[in-house]
Amino acid sequence: MGTVHLAQFRAERRANTLLERIRAAAGADQLALVQALILDHALGAEFSANDFRDLLPDDLPHGLLGAAVRGLAASRTITATGRTVPSTSPATHGHRITVYRLTAAAEELAPAA
Repeated sequence: MGTVHLAQFRAERRANTLLERIRAAAGADQLALVQALILDHALGAEFSANDFRDLLPDDLPHGLLGAAVRGLAASRTITATGRTVPSTSPATHGHRITVYRLTAAAEELAPAA
């Protein structure tokens, strides 16, 4: 394992640990609410975290939206499109965030409208 790979591994491990702490701090109902909102919106549309900020309750733990998105991506329910957009969150100063879509396998499981 080269130095770059080890550094990437360590950074991802730290990020995953932080995401687990965020998920643990949130109630199961809060995480389920965020993931349900994402999945409902994802049917037939590409999306980023920008699409949900104004729809979520103000009392959600900081970082839960990102943790929910990362969890859905890790479970292969959603997948990155390869595109990014500027974040609309003032705290992020417009850094680029990933655009996602529902995976084909997840679309097959979705109920017909």
